[in-house]
Amino acid sequence: MFGFYKGQAIINLPLFVDFQFFMKKITGFIPFLLLLVGLLYQSSCYYDNLQELHPELLLNNNCDTTATMSYQTHIKPILSNSCGANNSCHNAQAASSGVVLENYSGVKSAINGGKFMSSILWDGNSIQMPKDSPSKINDCSIMRLQKWIDAGALNN
Repeated sequence: MFGFYKGQAIINLPLFVDFQFFMKKITGFIPFLLLLVGLLYQSSCYYDNLQELHPELLLNNNCDTTATMSYQTHIKPILSNSCGANNSCHNAQAASSGVVLENYSGVKSAINGGKFMSSILWDGNSIQMPKDSPSKINDCSIMRLQKWIDAGALNN
């Protein structure tokens, strides 16, 4: 028990009275606090932007397709940036639809499967890639991929 002054008289109240008062006050505050936390969480959502989804757009816009296309120099960077070999869409650990594009043998297997360019060109004959993207990969990358495939898709 404790006491406090009310005017000149000391009123002794059991400790649980103040605890009940405290609980009534905090119970009204908890929904407000949860609402505030929820609003803050929603306002901190991540908004995708095209450059983060497709870093190949930040690459040099000088599209040279006159040279012999090389897997290591031209093709692998396109696939790493566009097809998720760097970010889990088509890597060996989480190969979307069983298609692995992080190494030459996986890429060659996908090409031999017949739907590789169709999915990149968005021609309606297979699933559009990159998946859930508002646009297909850039024309320069498509031209480089097609030229490399037309030349035999060599591991060079």
